[in-house]
Amino acid sequence: MVLPNDNPIHDEQLRRMKTAAGEGPVLILTHDNPDPDALAAGKALATLLDEAWQIPSQLLYSGLVLRAENRAMLSLLTPEWEPSDEPSDLEDYTAVALVDTQPAAGNNRLPESHVPAIVIDHHHPRRDSLDHVPFIDVRPEMGATATMLNQYLRAAGIEPDPDLATALFYGIKTDTRGLSRGTTEADIVAYLELLAQIERSKLIQVEQAGLPQVYFKAFSDGLRAARVYTRSVVVDLGNMHRPDLPAELADLLIRLEGAQAVLCLGVHEQTLHLSVRTKPMGQDAGLLVQQIIVDPGKAGGHGTMAGGQVPLKGHRATELIHEIVSRFLNIMEETGHGQTFT
Repeated sequence: MVLPNDNPIHDEQLRRMKTAAGEGPVLILTHDNPDPDALAAGKALATLLDEAWQIPSQLLYSGLVLRAENRAMLSLLTPEWEPSDEPSDLEDYTAVALVDTQPAAGNNRLPESHVPAIVIDHHHPRRDSLDHVPFIDVRPEMGATATMLNQYLRAAGIEPDPDLATALFYGIKTDTRGLSRGTTEADIVAYLELLAQIERSKLIQVEQAGLPQVYFKAFSDGLRAARVYTRSVVVDLGNMHRPDLPAELADLLIRLEGAQAVLCLGVHEQTLHLSVRTKPMGQDAGLLVQQIIVDPGKAGGHGTMAGGQVPLKGHRATELIHEIVSRFLNIMEETGHGQTFT
């Protein structure tokens, strides 16, 4: 098989990124509760800055990394990330970079008053808050931000080491479900390039990370709470022990025969988290989630997957959930109360 070599990243873009970064250090941030794509993309950007231009950086993540596979990835492949829920002393950095998120997206801890210097993301929509950002690369058509950062590494002539190659590969694999959703030719190229470079033993440890009993109980409770309609599924998880449960459950339920869209939502630490999944060639999940999100929430996504967060801030969770579910069912033209699996 011959892979195309149409890398859209050229010397001029690399030069502009270097200028935007300054002499360093650069603070690299991503979205709350980072997933493999975010963890891999951030590490790749730090590697690019260091190896291409000797610009130092610091990787900080906010929220929780609770999914067993993600914890294993953080430990084995991307240990450079450090937890920090409120990044401070921003004046100590020559630039702030956001990867796999955008300013004012509502899912990162960068103050809205601070304009980042670099934004690299693949989520829809392309936000107005980008207007004054010096370096922007937002491509919603891409399956993974890791694919985009791999293009930057290749353009700069940097060969990722086995840990980074494995992280990028796994980031692409998880965000595209093994190239089965929201995938471009560029994602396929990167996936196959990286496959030859991965540290197979570490990938196995990540993908087969052990799961606690509470994980299976939460899934069991979620399945019992599911309401199945003609073309869609809704799950109100109530109070959750982890914020990424809606995404995991939605990934499973979109495979239900006849389901064209899934909405899963629940509350974790005074924030309502929601995830939307759709079937390929059906509703665009990114547009759908924009139609159902309520103030003061923010949401984004692309293709067949999207998500959002609504800080409660004195609002009653039950009222917000009712409004979001009502909007979702109206868009999906569903009536009635749905059925349970039992």
